[in-house]
Amino acid sequence: MNNITTTASINFSLINQIINRYVSIPFLFFGIIGNILNLLIFTRKIFHNNICVTYFRASTIFDSLVIIVGLLPRLFNGFGIDPTQYSTVLCRIRFFITYFGGYTAAWFISLACVERYLSSSRDIYKRQLITMKRAYISMICVMLVGFVAFGEQFYCIDINQNLLGAPQSCYQLKVNIHCQIADSLMQFIFEILLPAIFMVTFGLLTLRNVHQTQNRISAIRTNHLPASHQLTNIRNNTSFSVEVNRTVQKRDSQLITMLLIQVAVFVISTLPISIYKIYSIATIYSTKSTLRKSWENTIFNICVISLFINNSVTFYVYTLTGRVFRKELMKLFRLA
Repeated sequence: MNNITTTASINFSLINQIINRYVSIPFLFFGIIGNILNLLIFTRKIFHNNICVTYFRASTIFDSLVIIVGLLPRLFNGFGIDPTQYSTVLCRIRFFITYFGGYTAAWFISLACVERYLSSSRDIYKRQLITMKRAYISMICVMLVGFVAFGEQFYCIDINQNLLGAPQSCYQLKVNIHCQIADSLMQFIFEILLPAIFMVTFGLLTLRNVHQTQNRISAIRTNHLPASHQLTNIRNNTSFSVEVNRTVQKRDSQLITMLLIQVAVFVISTLPISIYKIYSIATIYSTKSTLRKSWENTIFNICVISLFINNSVTFYVYTLTGRVFRKELMKLFRLA
C-alpha cells in the first residue's frame, strides 16, 4: 500500500512522458540535420576513394535510420499517439530496425578502426589487405549477422506488455523469461560489448602505430640529415610529391582523431544501457515491488535516450575534431 502511494505521489508516468516528449525533440532535430550534412560532406570528391570514409558514410546512413525509427515513435509516445504501441507488426519492425541499425552503425565504426590500424601499419602486407571490395564484403557480412542475431525480435517482442509491468506497451514478452534474457543479451553483446572491444582494441593499436611511425621519422631526420646543397636538390625535384604526401598524411591523421573521439562517444553513451541490461538480467527472477518497477522503468527510459546520443552527435564530433571535415563543410556552404 505504501509503495502504491509513493508511486502515485511521484507520478512516474508523467516523468516518462516528459522525457519522451521534450528530450527526443533536440536529438531528432540536431541528429537529422547533422547526419544529412555528414552524408553531403562524405560524398564529396576528396573522400571518394577513402575506405575509412566509406565506413563513416555507411554508419551515418544507419544512424539516421535509428534516429527516425527509434526516436520519432518515442516522441509520438510522449503525446500519446505512437502507433507502434498498438500494432504488433509496427512494434516488432520498430524494435528490429532500431536494434539492427544501432548494431550496424556501431560495427561500421569498428571496421573503420580496423582499417585505420591496417593502413597505419609499417607492414606492407597488412596495408595491402585494405581494398574497397573487401570493405563492402565486410559490411555485407555485418548486416547478415545482424539479421540472424536480431531475428528473435519477430517472436520475442509484442504489444500490451505494460500491463505486465513493462516500461511501455511495445516491449519484450514479460511472460517469457527466455525471450527477455535472449533479447537483452543480443543487444548487449552484439550492439554494445563486441563493437566496443573492437573499437578500443584497434583504436589503441592505431595509436601505437602512429606513435611508432612518428618516432621512426624523427630518428631518420636526426641521424640522416643531408647536406644543405643535397637538401636543396631534393626539394627542387620532389617538392610536389612531398606536398601531396603531407596532405594525405594530414587527412589520414585527422580521420584517426575523428574516429577515436567517436569511439569515446560510443563507449560513454552506451555505458548506462549496458549497466541496465546487466542489472535486468541479474535480477530477472527477483520479486519486485510496484515502486521498484516504476523506478526501473524510468531509469530504463533515460538509458535508452542516452543511447541515441551516439547516433545524433557524429556530425558535431567530426566538426570539432577534424580540420579537413570543417574545410569541406565550409566549401559545401559556399556552394549553397
